[in-house]
Amino acid sequence: MVSEANTRVTVSQHVSAGQRIAVVTFIPATSALVTWTPAALKALGSAVTKIDTSQIDAVAFIGTGPAFGAGADLTGFRSAASADDGASIARDGYSAFNAITRLAVPTFAFLNGAAVGGALELALRADYRTVAANARNIGLPEVRLGLLPGWGGLTSLCELVGVSAAADVAIIRSLSGRHLSALDAHRLGLADVVLPSEDFLNASLAWAAARLASSTPDVAPVATKPWNPESVRAAVATRIPGTLPAVDAAVSLLSAWESLATTAPHVNRTAARRARAGDALEAQTISAFGELLHSDECRASIYAFFAVQAARKRSRPVASAGTVGAISQVGVVGGGLMATQLAFLFADRLNAPTHLIDLSEERVTLALDRVAAQLDRSVKRGMSAPERGRIEALLTAGTDAAAHERCDVVIEAVFEDLSVKRQVWASVEDVVSDTTVLLTNTSSLSIEDQGADLRHPERLIGFHFFNPVAVLPLVEIVRSRHTSPEAVDAAFALAGALGKTAVLVKDSPGFVVNRLLTRLFSDTLELIDAGTDARSVDTALVNDGLPMTALTLLAYIGPAVQLHILETMHADAAERFRVSPSLTRIVEQGLTGYLGTDGHVSPEAMTIIADVAGTVTGTRTLPTTSEGIRAFLLLGLADEAWRMLADGTVTSAHDIDACMILGANYPQHTGGLTPLLDRSGASRAANGVTFHESGVASVPVPA
Repeated sequence: MVSEANTRVTVSQHVSAGQRIAVVTFIPATSALVTWTPAALKALGSAVTKIDTSQIDAVAFIGTGPAFGAGADLTGFRSAASADDGASIARDGYSAFNAITRLAVPTFAFLNGAAVGGALELALRADYRTVAANARNIGLPEVRLGLLPGWGGLTSLCELVGVSAAADVAIIRSLSGRHLSALDAHRLGLADVVLPSEDFLNASLAWAAARLASSTPDVAPVATKPWNPESVRAAVATRIPGTLPAVDAAVSLLSAWESLATTAPHVNRTAARRARAGDALEAQTISAFGELLHSDECRASIYAFFAVQAARKRSRPVASAGTVGAISQVGVVGGGLMATQLAFLFADRLNAPTHLIDLSEERVTLALDRVAAQLDRSVKRGMSAPERGRIEALLTAGTDAAAHERCDVVIEAVFEDLSVKRQVWASVEDVVSDTTVLLTNTSSLSIEDQGADLRHPERLIGFHFFNPVAVLPLVEIVRSRHTSPEAVDAAFALAGALGKTAVLVKDSPGFVVNRLLTRLFSDTLELIDAGTDARSVDTALVNDGLPMTALTLLAYIGPAVQLHILETMHADAAERFRVSPSLTRIVEQGLTGYLGTDGHVSPEAMTIIADVAGTVTGTRTLPTTSEGIRAFLLLGLADEAWRMLADGTVTSAHDIDACMILGANYPQHTGGLTPLLDRSGASRAANGVTFHESGVASVPVPA
């Protein structure tokens, strides 16, 4: 994050079409974003207060480079020891932004790029907003962090677009991580005009001058959609079950604004702003922000934010790293769903010719059909015809491995069988150069075992993506004891060039995400196979906010795939990874999983479970109550996470949580996984201590 000394605020005078406009510019440190530290807020308030409005016609605010600005400095949030400390942070923001509200002349915000959190709250204080056409990431992410917009953003947004739209931006979109583009902001009414990104400042000044010279009424009554707080809570619950204090606080503030709001139209925005003379919800917002900042969910979310940011920082593209800058061709081995997604990604992000090979012409045709279907879906989501043509031209396919002769990178995504993978690498090594980097997308097989017969095993490295490839940002980079540092560097640089976040993992069965999920599957199915009510087991962790139940996820992965992973893990640690007899029969009978279309266990699966329950014998006592089932499942996850740290699969709990957030969609408000395990008591039960100090999230007092 930006330190207090790094953000500067300057004021310069501009004249456009005879209109005198003071432009307040936010200048961050080199290669950083404007982040609103206490010092930066103080500098902003001071600069605005010193503007002599008798000598100008308007004041405008703009960022530097590709961004208007980010939010508050979260580093300071971690040191807040009480609700009063949180309230003080909110009060500082209000103090600075209220100086904008008090300005006696019209105000403009020129959104030259991304505007999130506090930066958008600042822009919403202005009377008008222009936005650059290429601007992305315009939004209020605070609820996702267990907070709410603490500097008046909810009130400003409601006044501008109405309470229903404000709830969508500040709650629904925040929790899903979906921000607005420039066009989205304009359609919503958050921005008044979209202007070309080139020479954006002068274009914005010209638009502002025209607005100042116009006598046309500039404010219409806000057209609000019906507002139903319970429908918002219900929409959140479908995505994240359980209680979220930040959602409750935001809904309460929105309801309070609605009860105070008037719908009388104004013909002048500046007059309307000055007539309001402030934010009627200021005291309520400051109090709610302080309480939330001290909550378990917020502290876990902030911890998760920094864990993910640290992983992303390690994955930033470096022009001089490895072979990424010199990639002229990519090879993909395999034509299945994962392989074709990878081919699409490499061609798109690297803009490099990408050639896919498979065993037969029939399979090659099917692979190309899959690629075409991906392109069709992308066009429906807004991809232009020229962009489709570019990617289509880069992608080719065939059956001859010799086509990979000139590839700088080759990645395989074939069936998870060691002998098959070894055959692939033998054929690839026979044709590629000695400098080609070899990547395996294996989900559980040993990298060292795959490369045992290679002449150059040092250039083979795990590069494990998650499905769907285009959506989930994680890549587990798996290093065996033979993998060279150069291959590791090249893999990190490649992940960054692909827009992915990489975490370095030791070569161990299942790596991180699949190892933890497979432990959860194993323990879940052990309970079900022993006769415990399947629905009670499957829903035991629902209120902990996990993205989907174990049996739902199993159906998404595929029973056959998960059985194969279980068998692989069982061979390494039979006492922890049990091959479920019911899952074996599910696969034998060709079922798609345990659940029917209604989300309940299907009659066919119930028959299998009943048959199995009479034959299973175990050596440990299993729980039957909902509390006991939850504790049992969390204890297994805690035990496996501790083992990962002990055996060096990863070096810190931060890496575990970054993997589970980015690769398995574990929620930020739980901190990913390990803070949840601490809060539940599972960490102490598994190993006698917690993963974190109590500052991350409160933990039960030892008995």
